Amino acid sequence: MPRHLKIGIILLAIGGVITFGYFVGIVGRIRSIVQQPESEANPFKSPAAPLYSSSDPPMDVKLFFPAASQNSILASEQRMIFKSREIPNRAKQILQIVIDGPKANGLLPSIPKDTKLQEVFEATDGTLFVDFSSAISVNHPGGTVNEQATIYSIVDSLLFNLPEVHQIKILVGGMEQETLAGHCLLLLPFPLDLSMTDQPHAN
Repeated sequence: MPRHLKIGIILLAIGGVITFGYFVGIVGRIRSIVQQPESEANPFKSPAAPLYSSSDPPMDVKLFFPAASQNSILASEQRMIFKSREIPNRAKQILQIVIDGPKANGLLPSIPKDTKLQEVFEATDGTLFVDFSSAISVNHPGGTVNEQATIYSIVDSLLFNLPEVHQIKILVGGMEQETLAGHCLLLLPFPLDLSMTDQPHAN
């Protein structure tokens, strides 16, 4: 076989191998993107549904955050959401503000860093289930008072403003968890309890 023909065949073979490897790499990358729906960089992730419409009226809400003073564990802050017809959508708006933290001086964040709200759904008995990412437990500083402050910041902020809901069940990572971070039990739903807040409450 002539030498120039051999060289041509070798070059074609090398080019074919390189092209095949490039193609396999692209296919693998696409598969990894499709199989990671929770990745922030995933372009195939479905957009989140809006929590309210342009016709929904504004609604004042009173939210509860840990107080820097010693007068109470939780103090209230007035904020605003939109009154969506769906209670879970109102709850999601409230919880997003609680996760973002307070604006007023003298109030502290109640939710650990990197915590995300995963889902909210309502049961027929008036129980509202709220599901947080595992960061709410993993990144929590712990301690009975700190855990109570986180739990009742969530519970009271929801129940004070959503009279249709009777109790709150907190889930972590889509599952029941025995405690928030080793102290306060999460197994049973929580009713409204203003005893730790700066709001008047029945004895």
